[in-house]
Amino acid sequence: MEGTGERPFSSEPGPIVAEELRLLARTHEALAEARGLRRGARPDGDGLRALRDEWNSAGEEDKPALLAQMHEEQARLSRARVDRLPDPAAPYFAHLRVRVAGRVRDVLLGAAPLLDGKRGVTIVEWRKSPIAEVFFSCEEGEDYEIEVDGRVIEGHVEERRLLTFEGGALASITVSGGVLLREGDTWRFEPRAWAPRLVDPTSPRRTPETRNPFITLDAEQQALVDREPRAPLLVLGSAGSGKTTVALHRVAALRRRFPEVFPAKRMLVLVPEPGLRRLSERILEGLAVEGVFVRTFEDWIRAEARRVFSWVPHHEPPDPPFAASRLKRHPALFAAIDRLIDEDTRAIARKLDRLLGFRGALRKALEARDEPFLRDRLRVIEVGLARETTGEKGRLLREALAEEQDKLARVRGDHRRLVGDRALLARAIEASEGDLPAGIVEQVAAHTKQQLAMTSEEAYAHVDADRLATLDGRTLDAGTPEETSGTVDVEDYALLFELLHRRTGASATRAGALSRYAHIVLDEAQELAPIELRVIGRALDPEGSVTVAGDAAQRIDRSGHFRSWEAVMEALAVRSEPAFLETSYRSPRPVVEFAHVILGADAPAEVPRAPREGADVLRTITAGEGHAAAVLCEALRHLRAEDPYASVAVIARDEASARAVHEAVSRGMPCRLVRDGDFSFGPGIEVTEVSEVKGLEFDYVIIPDASAKVWPDASEHRRALHVAVTRAMRRVWIVSPGEPSPILPSEEELRRLGKLHR
Repeated sequence: MEGTGERPFSSEPGPIVAEELRLLARTHEALAEARGLRRGARPDGDGLRALRDEWNSAGEEDKPALLAQMHEEQARLSRARVDRLPDPAAPYFAHLRVRVAGRVRDVLLGAAPLLDGKRGVTIVEWRKSPIAEVFFSCEEGEDYEIEVDGRVIEGHVEERRLLTFEGGALASITVSGGVLLREGDTWRFEPRAWAPRLVDPTSPRRTPETRNPFITLDAEQQALVDREPRAPLLVLGSAGSGKTTVALHRVAALRRRFPEVFPAKRMLVLVPEPGLRRLSERILEGLAVEGVFVRTFEDWIRAEARRVFSWVPHHEPPDPPFAASRLKRHPALFAAIDRLIDEDTRAIARKLDRLLGFRGALRKALEARDEPFLRDRLRVIEVGLARETTGEKGRLLREALAEEQDKLARVRGDHRRLVGDRALLARAIEASEGDLPAGIVEQVAAHTKQQLAMTSEEAYAHVDADRLATLDGRTLDAGTPEETSGTVDVEDYALLFELLHRRTGASATRAGALSRYAHIVLDEAQELAPIELRVIGRALDPEGSVTVAGDAAQRIDRSGHFRSWEAVMEALAVRSEPAFLETSYRSPRPVVEFAHVILGADAPAEVPRAPREGADVLRTITAGEGHAAAVLCEALRHLRAEDPYASVAVIARDEASARAVHEAVSRGMPCRLVRDGDFSFGPGIEVTEVSEVKGLEFDYVIIPDASAKVWPDASEHRRALHVAVTRAMRRVWIVSPGEPSPILPSEEELRRLGKLHR
């Protein structure tokens, strides 16, 4: 077909179908024989049991050799497992014919390997075998080179075919230029490309000169930038409406117009992900703004906490339980903090009553007050009871109260109690009114107990340091269940600042104080928890201003606990009426409409305005992951040839799916697996997960795993898919390996918006 690099199909269906049916019959024979052999290969483990019996009676000098034999027998049994053979119902999905050194070889690609030289059947694992790369990276008629065990093997691709099965029978054969489809006992040929053409022929191609991340503001956006500098600004809008652009242009405008009031080092831009941080830095650089701090929230609060609380551990657990993050960020934890402060108050009153002989007078005086800060409760005694108490007893009381005031900034003990005391955690569960399950208490308490345990370095501090050194330079506990010991969760930093504020009414210790800023930009604010927003609000100068940007439809953090924009601004301790941006500039209209329907019940009442027309959203259903990999590689190869300067994001649901997709696509072409926001912001193919792409944009977006298994029907998945789709500036392609996700819009749903996507 023109523009695809495929050879036109000219053969009759009969010979190809007959050839594939013969190959399938030989494969079934080979599988039947292999299953019989493996069932007779002592699968019951008699050999291994005999070796174990021999081990029990063997002398010490014979045990090493027996141990080696036991390992070999275990490996043989593993190889002999019947379930490691190809599935007879669909033993492979692709057929590759190559010519190597004048000899023609037929290689089949499947999930499990099978080799039968007698019948000429070779099935290789498509994710591992070097020859499989030829199928994904080469066209028919091309020469290839691959490296196998240090040797370079050259060959020529004769045929490439994709196959599907239904009920164990061959159902379709995709060949160059089309597909052969079985209909009962007959076959017909249907002209069809292997993969859709992603490039929109009506859209101009990218060139190096057209890659520009900066946007000219419209009148509505410019009016927001020019708001009174001290006024807080809440900018809401759909994906691609320019919220981040407005926020960063406001930073530039404040720096330019009021440099003394808004010095660069007293301006802070907070974003949720490293990718958005890097993009924001690029935009500010393009606006000639230097020296403004751009940080992810986690990086910022980590640095602040370690400066203010000098005792905080310098390590975080590599894989903390989600339960801990969910509870520590939940608003219900404020109820546990309230109880903790009440307990601190009673404990101080009991101690002073006992030491100074007040016979409960202090406890009664303190319990009669409801000041939120422990500092103010103690001051009640200082200005009341202490003044009324004269002589030596009065002096002792004043000294005792001063001593307790000096201790208020010591929050380490309260923090340990808050995250480890089951009764306090249970108070949070109760306050959540069913939102948090009761079982989460034990999970968090157990996690905290392990964190408070001594590390191996601490336990063996008496041993010479050289003897404790590891070969890889890591800690002794790294890679063991004990590696959580001596760590702190990233969610604990906000808890520490909240406890400090509730005890002292301030955000400072003897080690340091929370930084203060003249202006703070808070982008994607819907992802932050109330306790985190409170810390940010306290970092704002009393005369400072804030710009908050967000979109409730794009919240994807399951532990963020977003309630409303009114609650966000209340947590920041600022008030502002929201300003709405209603035009989506990033994506063309078909993508905007498609993304709107994805949201389901969470969708706004009105579809965002999209002034730009564009190509329809493409959707492809494949028989499985192997088919999807082949189709992806085919389409991406042609896209790279037709639009070489385009940026392409292959966005999977999570990290595991992204790694699997990258492993598959990289077999056919160069592509990067992006973690921690390390995007190139330039031409090329990058594979990543949804959580990495907030606020970013790419020419083409491909969803490679849009199956019912990976994207079930739930609000969190709908919002995540909405975020992924709305990263596209030109086109979206949805690939569903197996059963499609139920959250994908139906044709009827799209008709309601006046557009049918095919």
